[in-house]
Amino acid sequence: MDIVAKRASPLREAVKTRFYPFAASQGFVKAPSTHPHFAVFRRLTKTEVQVFELQWDKYHRQCFVVNFGDAPITGATIHGTHVPAASIETYQCTSYGRLTPRNCPYVRCWFRQKKPLLQVLKTGQRLYQPDEVVDQLLALFPELDAWWTQRHPGTHLRFLRTAPSVTEAR
Repeated sequence: MDIVAKRASPLREAVKTRFYPFAASQGFVKAPSTHPHFAVFRRLTKTEVQVFELQWDKYHRQCFVVNFGDAPITGATIHGTHVPAASIETYQCTSYGRLTPRNCPYVRCWFRQKKPLLQVLKTGQRLYQPDEVVDQLLALFPELDAWWTQRHPGTHLRFLRTAPSVTEAR
């Protein structure tokens, strides 16, 4: 019996090739993968841990969303268990939100290859090229830095939970 290795999609390959090095250049470290639908990145500062993850669609459609958050550098206590900063996941953060190209809670607003209907009619093509999706992510990612450094809520950020920054809380 031949076992064929499943190859990553062109969008995933473009994200790994172009976005992962960008995240590393911004000081983020990719955590070891614990789930095929999530890629977690963390950056430790003097006062907090900043974390984001790429959440891929569970039905293997060519789309993803960026979940993000921050927590004190001392870590967080979740349901009585202390989680150190180096292990924090986005859902454990004191501030938690999403970066999406369009501001709505649905998958159609995620970063994705499938074009909106108006774009299909305008261009005659159903899909964006993978590099176009990565370009969009790279263009919007500075909104996360603006949130982490200045608490400036960008137009592409949607918050599920907010708390004052660690430096504001002092």
